[in-house]
Amino acid sequence: MKPNKEKSRNTTKKSSNWNGTKIALVVVGVAFVVFMIVSSLGMSWMSSLKGAKPGDIATISYTIFDDKNRPIVTTNLDLYNQTTKKGDKVFYSNTLKVPVGTNITTNVSRIPVLYQQYQTYFGLFSDEMNLISQGLVGVKQNEQKTISLVMPQDPLETTMTPDQFSKLIGPVNETFVNDQIILALTANPQINLDNTTPVDQYMRTFYVRNISPDGVDMKYGYSTIEFQVIGLNTK
Repeated sequence: MKPNKEKSRNTTKKSSNWNGTKIALVVVGVAFVVFMIVSSLGMSWMSSLKGAKPGDIATISYTIFDDKNRPIVTTNLDLYNQTTKKGDKVFYSNTLKVPVGTNITTNVSRIPVLYQQYQTYFGLFSDEMNLISQGLVGVKQNEQKTISLVMPQDPLETTMTPDQFSKLIGPVNETFVNDQIILALTANPQINLDNTTPVDQYMRTFYVRNISPDGVDMKYGYSTIEFQVIGLNTK
């Protein structure tokens, strides 16, 4: 029986057209495309791989909490709305630019904030800003971190006499421990006890720690700050 030559020809395997030269050209082409994509991104993507170092400027979203874990000021709109609905006092802030690892000497950093539909300023003291600045060292872009804002050497506490308290805030007998009170401060800082509005005025949230016949003890220092680096300008 003679073999079927037609069938034999049809079943013969075709040789591959992929030789070494063509494979090399494809590899080079893919590498070129990757290079072009990386080039179009510039060097900004590199900063996301390295931690922040002294001299950089970090843009952060953040929330500051008091001793009772209540938000005091936040960039989180949902948290701001939830806290407001609960009846707690909270400020809404835009993101904050902070120099990394530097000594901030400005006595008070006045931060534009929103409070109950009103534009005002929240104040962060230089010691607080320095804690944040130092806490940013080594943090990468998009990384989250929580640091303490407690200053044992200056716990930021004050006492008002019953007379001062009633004139500035309200009757002492209508005030309770852990109540939140927002007060305007001026440089030094000093509580603004008159009706004027100094240009350097800023707000802080106080909470009542103790009430006695001698007066009302209040604290305006905070516990922690949670932040996320959402932008990093490297030097």
